[in-house]
Amino acid sequence: ENEWLFSKAVVSTQSTGDGELDVRGAYCAAVVAHLSGVYTEEMFANTGEWIASCQTFEGGFGSRPGTEAHGGYTFCSLAALILLNKTHLINKDQLLDWAVHRQMKFEGGFQGRTN
Repeated sequence: ENEWLFSKAVVSTQSTGDGELDVRGAYCAAVVAHLSGVYTEEMFANTGEWIASCQTFEGGFGSRPGTEAHGGYTFCSLAALILLNKTHLINKDQLLDWAVHRQMKFEGGFQGRTN
């Protein structure tokens, strides 16, 4: 039934032809594929590995490899990796350490990045 769709599906981390290349596009694609019921592992070949390469030395995730970790990109990265069943590719202890240190002591809210 969906054979044509599967044969044409190409998952990119770039949301538009000349748009930014980052983890948000991969996250959105994973969510849409799951919600619409068309997800296959083949559609996302190497996507999990690319997202994992965005994890920084601090433990959070940047928008793409080699960029600063940020809360929004970290959410998109982890959520996409969960949807793709690829969390084994990342350092979860380092991620947890980074995430818990984003909560502000006095304000109670969260920082987006390391200050």
